[in-house]
Amino acid sequence: MTQKRRISRLTLLRQKIEEAWLYRIGYRLAPLRQQRYIRHLQGRSEIRVVFVVVSIPMWKYQGLYDLLRADARFRVQIVLSPSMNYSDEQRLSDIRVMRSYFDSRAMPYVDWDIEHDAPAVDIRRELNPDIVCYSQPYHGVFHPRHQFLNFTDRLLAYYPYGALQTSEPFLFDQVMTNIAWRLYYSDRYVLADACRFMRNGGSNVVVVGYPNADLYTRPLTADPWHDEGHRLKRVIWAPHCTLANDGSSLSKSNFLDLSEAMLRLAHDYRDRVQIAFKPHPGLLTELYRHPDWGKQRTDDYYKRWSQMENTQLETGDYIELFKGSDAMIHDCGSFVIDYLYFRRPVMFLTRDIQRTRQYGNELCRQAYDIHYTGCTEQDIRRFIDDVVLGGNDPLSASRHQFYQDNLLPPGGQSVARNTYDDLVESLGIPKLPDVVTEK
Repeated sequence: MTQKRRISRLTLLRQKIEEAWLYRIGYRLAPLRQQRYIRHLQGRSEIRVVFVVVSIPMWKYQGLYDLLRADARFRVQIVLSPSMNYSDEQRLSDIRVMRSYFDSRAMPYVDWDIEHDAPAVDIRRELNPDIVCYSQPYHGVFHPRHQFLNFTDRLLAYYPYGALQTSEPFLFDQVMTNIAWRLYYSDRYVLADACRFMRNGGSNVVVVGYPNADLYTRPLTADPWHDEGHRLKRVIWAPHCTLANDGSSLSKSNFLDLSEAMLRLAHDYRDRVQIAFKPHPGLLTELYRHPDWGKQRTDDYYKRWSQMENTQLETGDYIELFKGSDAMIHDCGSFVIDYLYFRRPVMFLTRDIQRTRQYGNELCRQAYDIHYTGCTEQDIRRFIDDVVLGGNDPLSASRHQFYQDNLLPPGGQSVARNTYDDLVESLGIPKLPDVVTEK
């Protein structure tokens, strides 16, 4: 696969120049262009919506997709677009998982034959969308044909793929976030940061709740755990991909310190604990690039997790994995909030929890306070022995209260329905009260 090498420097330079103009001046014109386009849509019988999908762990639009697909006024399409930042191996793995996921749900999509180095679909020319939905706002993630810069005269929408938890300006004040039509954010804390940091003052932010809430609150439908009958305690280990661990807000991973220790733990607890290795999607690429790891060692390591008697490797969707689990051990910022939807014991791995907390917004700091914390193999063993196996869980009541106070979507509706209602209202078209609810 040579797609990344074929993207010309001139194309990238043009994009950088356009982004610079949009960031400094052009964002001010975005609301006027959007309103003009909305007036154009109001005379149309069909509105074309495209979801650009990077990977299944970052696919947060299922509920909204179902609602829009049930509304005859919308034509909904999915485009597979694995991240250009990842290695060829990672991109190939991601697109195969995406195909499997959408095929199993009979959801049509526009494919990308990256195995045979086929060109990326030209979304603008071939699909001509009115609304384009993304789960990442960053430059370089998408192929130039899939970039948001192709649709500055259309309507851009954005669900963050994970909970936004750090009060860092760069997470909010991006080119795309300032020119987007709608940013669908999770809670009042994120809204406050957006208003504080964004050049447009957060004027395009709508609080609808966290998209994963719709999935987390539904019953378990298919149990992915390998221990039949739930004989063992089920623990997820979810390491992040930021291997440097330099103390910054986005560098927290303890993987290099704990990779072998976690295999020892799996062996030692083989009669009592089933461990699911759920790495961040980017960890494979980072390990391939790491001078002490590389492809062979990384592949061998992942394979060991797929073959041990009480372990399993999970690289795709994690919703059902979470639902069927008993506890989690992680250092992923996006899971600090996510796993609290299940009110089960959770341990955050960090060398310095106070330093980690300082980068969080108010909601995230509250969430860290109801995590057990540690950084060594001994800390993890104590968590498994005392909390997971022993049932000594003093933070249980606090987790349940946090869930009631902070994690339920506003308005007593699903997040998808909140988003759908805002979308049709902002387009100036009537709501359909009989639209089918999300599956």
